This record gives sequence, structure tokens and C-alpha cells, in this order.
Amino acid sequence: MTTPSTPKLYVVFGATGNTGKRVVPLLLAAGHSVRAFARSPGKLQVSHDRLQVVQGDVGDAEAVRAAIKGAQAVISLVGGPLGDKSFHGGVLPPFIKAVHVGMREHGVKRLLVQTGAASVVRGEKFNFLKHVLVRQIDGRKRGDHGCHVDNDEAIRYLETSGGDIEWMVTRPPLIVAKPSEGKKVVALDVMPWPPVVTFEDLAAYTVSLVGDDKAVKTAQYCGYPLTSVIHPPSVAGYVVATVAIGLAYLIYRLI
Repeated sequence: MTTPSTPKLYVVFGATGNTGKRVVPLLLAAGHSVRAFARSPGKLQVSHDRLQVVQGDVGDAEAVRAAIKGAQAVISLVGGPLGDKSFHGGVLPPFIKAVHVGMREHGVKRLLVQTGAASVVRGEKFNFLKHVLVRQIDGRKRGDHGCHVDNDEAIRYLETSGGDIEWMVTRPPLIVAKPSEGKKVVALDVMPWPPVVTFEDLAAYTVSLVGDDKAVKTAQYCGYPLTSVIHPPSVAGYVVATVAIGLAYLIYRLI
């Protein structure tokens, strides 16, 4: 998986967020042009002759659609507020619909959307760690449930209505503002363990993935290569392993 060599114009929504402000310089360093869409452009402390900053709100569907004109690809790093128990969703789904309409209006095909590891995709099997401990217990306690709902609905929209575009979804775990781990973030078929990546490493993965044709119509987890994988030989073993991992996850979140 490599960054595409042909220079493109990328529209980055959420450009001033923790991931976005790292993605924008990486795209520019790779020779691309960037149109950064931000509510507060002053927060994007980057200056470049191939960078265009557009002030706007992701809730303004007309502004979102207009920002896509002339681009070759769109990157969405938009999300609702984590840790806010009063937030019940409603930010990401209408925004993604506006992006989709804008892409159709302007003939843009490629879209990368960042969600989270707690997101649910079509055909996904029940997982006690994720569906109970992460979403229902930890997520509701911390005020992340609204973001989980938003991410689910956005993914469901792409799965059911995004057949005419080349969408891809990333589902990273907890993202932290620490120095790079010196390891590449990779696509995973199972929830990552340890459940954490740095913004630096996730940004590099995002820039690489958006040019990967094999990632089209996928919504994989992503994280550092797994250090261990448990394959319990029985139902009892599965239960024990899942509870053990779940308790370890809760302890990890508390420390």
C-alpha cells in the first residue's frame, strides 16, 4: 500500500482536528494539493502554496458540496464530541450525505471516512468486548455513545447508498497524542490489541490508504500489528478469553 504518485487535489474535512492537522502536511509533502475545510481556519498552522483553506461548518450542506468542486478525492475526519453525554448523534450522517451529493454533483469518486473501532458494519458478528463492554458500558459511562450511533449510521448509509462512489472507512481504536510508536498502522480483521494508536501513525496510515484501490468498499479495523491473537478451542474458552480481554480493556482505559 503506497501513497499515489500522481498529484491530486484532496478536500480534507476536519482538517484542524488532531488527525487532520497531521494529515494535511503529509499530503502536501507527498506532492498533493489540499483544500482544508475548517470552522476555525486559524487553528490550521500550516502555510503552503498548494494549500487552500476554506472556512465553513460541516452542518452547512451547501458549503460542504461547494468545497468538493474540482477535487479528486475527499477525506472526512469529522466526528461528534467524545465524552459528551448530552450528545446523542446527528452530526456525521447528514454531513456524509451532503458529501455524497457533492461528489455526485462534481464527479468525484474517492472518499475516505474515519470512524472508530466501536463502529458496527454490515454482517458483523456479536462480540462481547465490543458490543457490551466498549459500547454499552464504557461508551455510555464516558459519553461516547452518541459518536458510536453517528458512526454506525454513516457507515450504514455508505453501505446502502454509496454504491456509485469509491468509499472506504477506517475504524481505529483509541487515538492518543503521543510520539510515533515507530510502527506502521495496518488494516486488521479483528479489534486491535493494544487498543491504541498515535495520531501521528494514524495520519500516515490515512494518507497511504486513501490511494489504495484494494481498500475501496471496505471498513476494516486498523491498528498496530497484533502482538497476540487468541483462538479459544471451545465456547467456554471463548467466554473466558473475551471476559479477560474485556477486563483488561477497562483497566487499560482507567489507567
